Amino acid sequence: MNLLLTDDAVAALPLHGGRAALLEEIVGTPVSAGDPGPVRPGGTRPRDSRRWLAPLAAAAAVGALVMGSALRVATLRDDPHPRPPAAATPRAGGFHAVLDADGWTLTGAYQDSRSGMGEVGYRNGSATLSIDWYPASDYAQRYDSRRRMTHPPSDGRPVEVLGLPGRMWSYTADDHTVLRPVQDGHFLEIRGSGTSTQAFIDVLSRLRLVDAAGFDASLPKSFVTDAERNSKVDALLDGIGRYAQPLLPAGVSRDSITSEQSDPVHVGSDVINQVTCAWLAQYADARRTGDQSRAEEAVAVMKTSRQWPVLTQLKDASDVPEWVWAVTDEMSAGQIPQGWRPTCSGYLP
Repeated sequence: MNLLLTDDAVAALPLHGGRAALLEEIVGTPVSAGDPGPVRPGGTRPRDSRRWLAPLAAAAAVGALVMGSALRVATLRDDPHPRPPAAATPRAGGFHAVLDADGWTLTGAYQDSRSGMGEVGYRNGSATLSIDWYPASDYAQRYDSRRRMTHPPSDGRPVEVLGLPGRMWSYTADDHTVLRPVQDGHFLEIRGSGTSTQAFIDVLSRLRLVDAAGFDASLPKSFVTDAERNSKVDALLDGIGRYAQPLLPAGVSRDSITSEQSDPVHVGSDVINQVTCAWLAQYADARRTGDQSRAEEAVAVMKTSRQWPVLTQLKDASDVPEWVWAVTDEMSAGQIPQGWRPTCSGYLP
């Protein structure tokens, strides 16, 4: 079978997951049998460092790549849309899956309750495993996308995943992905790199489904549970507030700064993003209305960002500090960062 980046595969990419997730998905679909794909979230570079990188030029590059790929393979749309496996009967319990296997270490976690998506990553030496969950509404498109990884399209290899009949496809001899059908409103995709086919199947047998409490219980001590999250956010804000005076612009409540993440890198990123966006919003509004005092206040606060403890802690783990300091430099130079929108949704992924 020939591995392809088809237009249908591109169309099925999770655009709502952000520009970086789109980039990862594109790069992660090999265009030849010799392409091992990217380092997955269980790898050495946390997913956060890609997810939060801001330049809008990246989005334009993604668009060009998507359009070019679609045009190159448009003639391959010769397969009728398949009927994916039926959803499993709902049952009690959770839809999160965790790995219980000797030698494997949890290296990262990310979740987004708004989109119903999330991921955990594991590493064992050079081998990595990522477990992604998605809402049921995305399943048919994702299944079709995986079928079209090959030419001719293939339903892959049947393999049992947590008691349900899944389907497995291989990017290369040591890079595999498997889809588990919908259950409890979500489906799973598990990808393993650096493992043989049989080793990957063996690892699948060591997965277990958990609910929210079970997911928290599976986390290393360095990660943040639901019960700890508010106090963690408060501690991060206290650290910023030692330098940023005031901590937030007038009208922005401290209680509005929240996170739903378990990975401490992502918790820190959430806090930094919201604080920075609040000051950026004040700065842009002050520049628009000609309020020099409010603009100067925003710049003065953001100039303290190089002293914020959370940015120092994340400097080697994420690109967030670079983004914050680049924004600070632009504000200090009297510029509104290009591509910014009042909610920051047009500037950040």
